[in-house]
Amino acid sequence: MHKHELSVLLSLKEARKLSFGELLERSGLSADEARWALSNLSEAKLVETESVKADSASLTDEGKRYAKEGLPEELLAERIARKPVALRELSGKEEQIGIIWAKKKGLAVIDNGLLTATQEGLKTRAFGTAAGRLLAELARDADAFGRAKGGEAAKELLERGLIEASGKEETRSISITQKGMLELAKERQAESYIDSLDRNAIRGRLWAGKKFRPYNVEAGIEAEVPASRHVLRNLINEMKQAYTSMGFREISGPVIEPAFWVFDHLFVPQDHPARDAQDTFFLSAPESIKLEDRDLVKAVKEEHERAWHSQWSQEAAEKAVLRTHTTSVTGRYIRDAVEAFREGRLSLGQPIKVFTIGRVFRNENLDYKHLADFYQADGIVIGRGMTLSNLFSVLARIYSSLGVRVKFKPSYFPFVEPGVEVQIKHGGDWLELGGAGIIRREITGVDRKSISVLAWGLGVERIALIRHEGIRSIVSLYNNSAGALRESGA
Repeated sequence: MHKHELSVLLSLKEARKLSFGELLERSGLSADEARWALSNLSEAKLVETESVKADSASLTDEGKRYAKEGLPEELLAERIARKPVALRELSGKEEQIGIIWAKKKGLAVIDNGLLTATQEGLKTRAFGTAAGRLLAELARDADAFGRAKGGEAAKELLERGLIEASGKEETRSISITQKGMLELAKERQAESYIDSLDRNAIRGRLWAGKKFRPYNVEAGIEAEVPASRHVLRNLINEMKQAYTSMGFREISGPVIEPAFWVFDHLFVPQDHPARDAQDTFFLSAPESIKLEDRDLVKAVKEEHERAWHSQWSQEAAEKAVLRTHTTSVTGRYIRDAVEAFREGRLSLGQPIKVFTIGRVFRNENLDYKHLADFYQADGIVIGRGMTLSNLFSVLARIYSSLGVRVKFKPSYFPFVEPGVEVQIKHGGDWLELGGAGIIRREITGVDRKSISVLAWGLGVERIALIRHEGIRSIVSLYNNSAGALRESGA
C-alpha cells in the first residue's frame, strides 16, 4: 500500500468520517496527493466518498475592483442624476464602458451631446442594479453563483468578463469501510511493497524480495490548461505570413508622431474633423515635435495652401499625437522611395511591396466593433502603370488566404484618389475594414505615369469577429480574464 493511501486510512481510523479539508489537516497530504490516494482507495472499496456538484464563481481583477466601487454604469448614473454631463467630458475608459451599459440598461439617454439620466437612472446608485448586487454578493460568497446561475445578472457578469464560473465535483465527506479497517490491520503488508525507486534503494538492493505496487494509470488528476498564444497574436502572425508569402517586406515606425506625418503629409486639411480632440489623442508631454526637414515642410505647406485655399500652420503640424493610423509609417516610406527614385538610387523594374502592422489610437466610443486602441495593417505597392484592378487583386489574395471574403465600394479618403472602402462579411452584414486606393500626386510629388502607389489601411480586430464564433465583440479581445479567452476559442 502506498504511503499516501496509508496516511488516509490512518487519518480515518479514529474519526471514521471526515470532510476533505479535515482529511488534509490530519494527514498532512496535499490536495493532489489526497485525491490520488482516495481514487485508489475508493476503487478498492476501502473508503466511501460522498460528492456534490458545486457551482461557484471567482471574480476577475476588473470584477474585484467593481465589487468594491460599483459598476461603471451605476457610478455614472449617480453622477448624471445630479446634473447632465457633456459626452466630451466622459473620455475615460471606464466612463466609456459606463455609457454603453447605462444606455443598454435604460439608465441614461444622449440628447444634444449631453448624457442625461432617465427615471430609472435617477433611482440608481452603486450596487443598485441586479448585476451590481450579485457582484458584491459574490465577493463575499463564491457559492452564491450556484443560486443565481442562469439568471440575467449572472449572464451579464459572465459576458462582461467580471467573473469566471466553475463547476466541479467536490468531496463532501469520506468514511472508511469495514474492508478498509481490515486492510489497515495488515499494516505490515505495506512493508512488502516497493512504492518508488530512488538511488539508495537501487544501490542497496532494498527492492530484493519485495513486490512492486501496481501503478494506476487511470487515477484522476486536476485538469491542466496548456499555455497558448492569444487569439489576436495568432491572427497577426498569420497576417504577417500572408504578406511575406506574397513578397512584402515588413517595416515599422513610431507610435508618437507630429501631426505632420499623421495628417499634413497625407494631404489631410488642417480643418478636417479627424484632427479634432474628439477624434484624436493630443499629447501634453511632449506637446510638440519639431520638424527638421525644411524642404519637405515647405513643399507640403505650398501644396496645402494651393489646394485647400487656407493658411497652413507649422505649429499645428508639430503638435504631438498618438498616431491614428499606421499610414504615417508607410507615408514616410513613400517619401523616401520617391526621393531615391528621383536621385536615380531606386529602379522600379519590379514593384516594391512593404507592410506594417501596429497599434493605433482614436478617441472612439466603445462598442462591439469599435475600440480606442487597436491594431491596423497598412500596405503599399510602389511601381509603374498600376490601377485599382491591381489593388483589388492584391487585397483579395491576401484576405482569401486568411479565410476572409472582401468587397470594395467607392469612398473618399484625403490621401488617395480614387478611393475605396474595404468591407468584410460578418453574418448577414458587411463591416467596414478600412480604406484603400491610389496615393495622390500631391503626396508623392510625381506624376502617376512615373510612379503609382497602391495603398491601404485596414483594421485587424474585426477579422477576429468573423474568424471566431465565440468572439461577439472586439472589446472582449482585451479582456484580462483567462477563462473568458479560453471560452472564446483563444
